[in-house]
Amino acid sequence: MSRLQTLVRILIALAVAAFLGFVMCGFQVSSNECAVLTRFGSPVRTFTTPGLHLKYPWPIDHVTRFDRRLRFYDTRVSEALTRDKRNVILPVFIAWRIEDPLKFLQALGTPEAAPSKLDSLATSARNALLGGYDFQQLVATDPGNLKLTEIETRLTNMIAPQALDAFGIVIEQSGFQRIALPEANTTYVFDRMRAERGQYAAKYRAEGRQEAEELRARTDAEKTVLLAEAAKLAEETRGKAEAEAAHIYAEAHAKYPDFYRFTRELESLRKVTQSNTTLILDTDTSPFDLLKSSPLPVTPEQSGSDDSNPNR
Repeated sequence: MSRLQTLVRILIALAVAAFLGFVMCGFQVSSNECAVLTRFGSPVRTFTTPGLHLKYPWPIDHVTRFDRRLRFYDTRVSEALTRDKRNVILPVFIAWRIEDPLKFLQALGTPEAAPSKLDSLATSARNALLGGYDFQQLVATDPGNLKLTEIETRLTNMIAPQALDAFGIVIEQSGFQRIALPEANTTYVFDRMRAERGQYAAKYRAEGRQEAEELRARTDAEKTVLLAEAAKLAEETRGKAEAEAAHIYAEAHAKYPDFYRFTRELESLRKVTQSNTTLILDTDTSPFDLLKSSPLPVTPEQSGSDDSNPNR
């Protein structure tokens, strides 16, 4: 019984020793980590792939782990000067991750020190780039004049090699969070926007006036042609009607001279005596003699009788 207890105790002791040995001499690197193995403070090896690894127990070897996942950092809010001497506020965002853990450890030590270094790097690059662009290229309404995408691309290309060489950091993406203006520049921006809109409005008004003048000129020309054609047609119609009327009058005068004279006198009387007309004339004067109540002479053709029967 005592031998069995002794064996159990030995097995337990071996298991504890093996566990302690594994804890002290082994370590694991997960898929989202990278690590640096140092021996008495000097780097020995870096680990960028997941797996189980061995080391000497502390204080001989020490493992420093870093998170390799993507991180984001927003730089501090500060002003920058454009080429045309306008102050703008362009905070930069940076998406970064640790690529070289040994260089990162030697340059920065801990991830908490990385933001300040990236801030200085991005701010310096931003200020240098904005010095080559005018303010209107940041807020232009015309897409052809807008250069924000170009500036962001150049910013990433500028700071990415420096961050990798100096800190072992890969810059995946960088860009501007927003565009803000100091209060002193707000009035200038609004005035410029009004001026641009005023130029567009003046251009459209001028084009509208020009088009209206052209339409008016074409309309007047068409109107003149139509009126001329109408006047010509009216004169031709009037001439034909007057010729036909003259022909009818000539036939009536030849056939019934007294009746023709009577109708002409009535027409003259109608033209002379309009409404609210007062005339003091001799009624024996033609055609005013028609106003008297005297019977008209009856011709044989109108009475329907001949000279052989005067009694009728």
